[in-house]
Amino acid sequence: MAKIGVVLVSHSEYIAKGLKELVNEMNDGSVPVEAAGGADGGRIGTSAIRIQKAIESMEDCDHILVYADLGSSILSAETAMDIIDEDLADKVQLVDAPLVEGALAGVVQATISDDVDEVIRISEEARNTHKL
Repeated sequence: MAKIGVVLVSHSEYIAKGLKELVNEMNDGSVPVEAAGGADGGRIGTSAIRIQKAIESMEDCDHILVYADLGSSILSAETAMDIIDEDLADKVQLVDAPLVEGALAGVVQATISDDVDEVIRISEEARNTHKL
């Protein structure tokens, strides 16, 4: 079974850590989750280096999904992907989904399926949860 890891990127270190705690309530332990929130010095913002380290900590995963909150966090994640080893970067995908709903749905799906495309689809569909 393919192993899927998840990186949570937020401008707030507290949001990233809190979301990690939340998704791990629904995680059976089979999906590694790393929080990569905030900028250096505890400031609001993002750090490509923090994201890089979170991704590198999952090098044993077959797929690494990155969920991000705002536009510049996506830019920081893309920068991190540019500076990591090419083989590792090939495993990384940015998921176009709302951070909280998408990551929660993705982690739950990844605990029951190793189909990364299905995990991404479920994550992206989470943007419609308010329409239920």
